[in-house]
Amino acid sequence: MKELRIVHLSDFHCDGSPELRAALARLVDRALDCDPDLVVVSGDLSADGRPAELDAVAAELERFGPIPRVVVPGNRDLVPSVGPPGEARPVPIDSDLDFFLALEPALGFGFDDPPAGTASGIDADPELRFSSRFGRLDPRFGDARIQLVAVNSTPRLRPNELERAARRLRRSPAGAFRIFALHHGLLPVPGRKLRDGDLTSRAGDLLALLLELKVDLVLHGHIHRAHAWLVSDGHHEMVVASAGALVNDGRRDASFNEILVGDGRLEVRRRSVATGEPRLLFKTTRAG
Repeated sequence: MKELRIVHLSDFHCDGSPELRAALARLVDRALDCDPDLVVVSGDLSADGRPAELDAVAAELERFGPIPRVVVPGNRDLVPSVGPPGEARPVPIDSDLDFFLALEPALGFGFDDPPAGTASGIDADPELRFSSRFGRLDPRFGDARIQLVAVNSTPRLRPNELERAARRLRRSPAGAFRIFALHHGLLPVPGRKLRDGDLTSRAGDLLALLLELKVDLVLHGHIHRAHAWLVSDGHHEMVVASAGALVNDGRRDASFNEILVGDGRLEVRRRSVATGEPRLLFKTTRAG
C-alpha cells in the first residue's frame, strides 16, 4: 500500500491562556510540516471543557483544512476537573447547597436552562458541547488503505460502544490496516507513576480483544508520555502508541507522534514541538 502519514496529537489542556494558545499554534505548525494524510487527536483538548476553550482548539484544528481528522474526547473535555495536568480529578460537590441543587436541578431558583437546540442549550450538555464542534464521540475513518474506529472512554468504556467498534473492525476490508483510538491508556508507561484512572477499565481484556480483531495499531493519550509497545498473543502483533502532551511530557518538551504506514512498514516517531526534531519510538518491517 502507498505510504500513509498520520499525526497523532493529544492532551492540549487548552485553557485560553495566551501561552497555551501560542503553544497549540506551534504544535499545529509542526504537524502541518509533516504533510499528514490523517490527523488523530486523542482527547483532553481543553482544560475544563468550557465552550471558549473548545472553540479555540476547533479554530486551530481547522487549519488542517481538507485533511481528514478524527477527534476523540478526553476526561477533561466531558467532566469538570481540577488538579495539574495528568493528575485531574472530578470537581467535588463541596457544599450542602451544591449537593441539593445537584439532586434537584429543577429548583434552580428560576434560572432555567436555555431551550434545547440553541447554542447555549447545546453548551449546557458536555457531550453535545463537544460533538457540536468535533463530531461524534465515537468517530471513525476508512478508505481503501486503513480502517480506524474510536471510542469514548470517559467516564469509562461502555460495553455497547466497544461491541459497536468491534463490529466495525470485523467488517474492515481484507488487507486494510486497522487502527483503534481512545483517550485512556492500556499499558503503564515508563517514567510515569500509574494513577487511578490512567488505564481504561479491563485494559487486559481489551488488549486481548483487539489482538483477536487483528488491530494493527492502537493510539491513545492521557498519560502525557510518548511511548510505543509491540504486543503479541502468538497469532497477531499489534503496536500500542501513547502520545505526548502539549502541557508537558515528563522531563521533555511538548510533543506529538508522527506515524508512517506502508507496505511492510510501520514507524512511530516522537516529534518535538519546540524543534520539530524526530525521535524513533518504534520501527518494524512486518506491518501492513
